[in-house]
Amino acid sequence: MKNYLPLGSIVRLKGGSKKMMIYGRAQKAGANGKMYDYLACLYPQGFIKANMLLCFNEDQIEEVLFTGYSDEDETQFVERLNILVDSMTQTAEKETTAEA
Repeated sequence: MKNYLPLGSIVRLKGGSKKMMIYGRAQKAGANGKMYDYLACLYPQGFIKANMLLCFNEDQIEEVLFTGYSDEDETQFVERLNILVDSMTQTAEKETTAEA
């Protein structure tokens, strides 16, 4: 079970100098529909335009500078999100196996 960072968390990515604010989790992106752990925008600028957004995975985070707000609603949401992501991963694995 993944412990997603709450929305509003501020991170710095490995090899990066800019701060990023997380505002989406478990995002599909790109032409191949690859899954990413997070969707973020520049901090403090926020959303400027679509081509300035960044999808990344937990292992790309160098430092968590601020952890966003978390309450019982957040905890319940992350539990449901983990179930959904696990289901999607299992479905994708089955489809890949069937194609081989």
